[in-house]
Amino acid sequence: MTLHNNDSSSTVDLGEPVNSISAAMCEDTTPQPSPDPNVKSDNDNQEGKADTTTDAKPTIVLEMEIEESEVNVLAPLPSGQKTFLLFIFCLAVFIDVAGTSAAFIMTAPIAEQLELNVANSIWTVYSYSLPFASCLLFAGRVADLYSPSMVYSVGFLGNGILNLVLSFMSNKYAFLVLRGLSALFSVFTVPSSVNMIVQMYPDRTEQSKKLALFSLSAALANTVAFVIAGGFLAVSWRWYFRFVAILVIPLSFLTLWILPRVTPVVRRMRGVDRWKRMDILGSDLLLATLVFFMLAWTQVETAGWSNALFIAPLTLSLCILPFFFLWESKLPIGFSLLPHDLWRFPNIGPLVLAALTIFLWYAPYQLRMATYFQQVLHNSPIITGVKILPMGITACLVGALSQPFPVLFQKPRYTIPLASALCFGSGILLAYSGGGHGKDYWRYIFPSEIVGTVGAMIIFVVINTNLIQTFPTEFAGVAGSFVQVLFQIGAAVGNAAQAGFLKSNPSGTLTDWTGSRNSFFFTSAVIAASGVVFAVTFCHDKMPVLFPPDETQTAETQRENGADLEDRSGIPVAVKGEGE
Repeated sequence: MTLHNNDSSSTVDLGEPVNSISAAMCEDTTPQPSPDPNVKSDNDNQEGKADTTTDAKPTIVLEMEIEESEVNVLAPLPSGQKTFLLFIFCLAVFIDVAGTSAAFIMTAPIAEQLELNVANSIWTVYSYSLPFASCLLFAGRVADLYSPSMVYSVGFLGNGILNLVLSFMSNKYAFLVLRGLSALFSVFTVPSSVNMIVQMYPDRTEQSKKLALFSLSAALANTVAFVIAGGFLAVSWRWYFRFVAILVIPLSFLTLWILPRVTPVVRRMRGVDRWKRMDILGSDLLLATLVFFMLAWTQVETAGWSNALFIAPLTLSLCILPFFFLWESKLPIGFSLLPHDLWRFPNIGPLVLAALTIFLWYAPYQLRMATYFQQVLHNSPIITGVKILPMGITACLVGALSQPFPVLFQKPRYTIPLASALCFGSGILLAYSGGGHGKDYWRYIFPSEIVGTVGAMIIFVVINTNLIQTFPTEFAGVAGSFVQVLFQIGAAVGNAAQAGFLKSNPSGTLTDWTGSRNSFFFTSAVIAASGVVFAVTFCHDKMPVLFPPDETQTAETQRENGADLEDRSGIPVAVKGEGE
């Protein structure tokens, strides 16, 4: 098949499955010469230059052709408007993550007022975290196929309104249902924010800095939310939700006014074709898998490892997962929820492993400190928040360093193992702290918080940024969701493992530090092993070079690669104007 690229108006027709561009990885290949004889001499003149790129980094070819550069309405915006929008995006993810973190502090007073018993009180947290984690990838697909600005605005405003309604709820069932609905609105702000940040900053160096700030906003919420929620508990937990509503609702309308309508990064298509690419069945299968998986691990603390409440949902999730992958493999290129060649992306293995293990280590760290300080040391919520505040301050400092010294985050093979070593040392300090009674807080807990947060924030930002930039541009929303799903899975497994170690000690109570100490030994060993594996398996030379959306030759380059990939995929690439 011959592709005529001399017609600049030629576009790839994405109306039917057979016309999708194949996604593949081109390793150690030179640029393909143009089939047009009119430009052959130019390629011949550059033959020596092409030879020098034989060992260049691999390139990810897009599954669905992206729009031409002029439709990117975010990149040309004034720097002040970009900065404000970035602030709004960071605020949205901060509030989303704080929705889970703050609930840990507020669980007891909420359960008391709504008359939830001890066994069911944890659902004040899980009614939000389960829907949030389970629907992330579906929300990412929506943000990629539809206008991310509209997806973001609806999610942000809906979350603000529901938080206001929640502050007046007195019925426990209505409260839990509305918490779940607020999570469904919140989940759409994460991938749409990532999608728009990627478009707003097409330069990869600047893009990595802004993604680092976005990542740190989520990490900061895990610690600062304790302080904020603790302060509102001095009055009432209801004022926390009202504060979120007061903050979010006006900003939502302001964002609707200053945020231009952003078109999807994929080429325009009919509504029915866009709907086909939603992969509804695949989304449902993955949703069921994640719901059962997360539900299983959240039952360990109350039910234990041998209880059917843990075994049954875990078994169901493991049974459904193969059907999801089978279904995805049968779909045409460009129609699946995840990229077809996801597991062939360069360094995807070590990046995924690091994403899973960092929150397996970090989430139990925070949860154990928050609960131990309140339930054993009988500290008030505000004092508990102050004791954990050094983690938030340290996270801010690490974020500040990420801007003038981005090189700290651009060499993952060296920074991740070093950061893992810091996390390991922090975990060991915490294990021997005995819970931080009296002066032991300053002797063990305080330095552990500083050292551990430095390591955790470096891993968090490096993994978040590199995983998102590894995905093709048209999967930017899915990429942001994919990273968050890995974090949520790691956190669920880590918290469950800690609960299991707590039940394994003789007394089985939180007062006995033996179970907590053993859990920190376990999570510290996991993060250390992850760092070693990352150092051995990660390769900088394999990181892909994505076609930036602001290059004038982007569409033509994609068509040239599409012609080269047609023979490999067996899927014809239809080009309008072909044969003219």
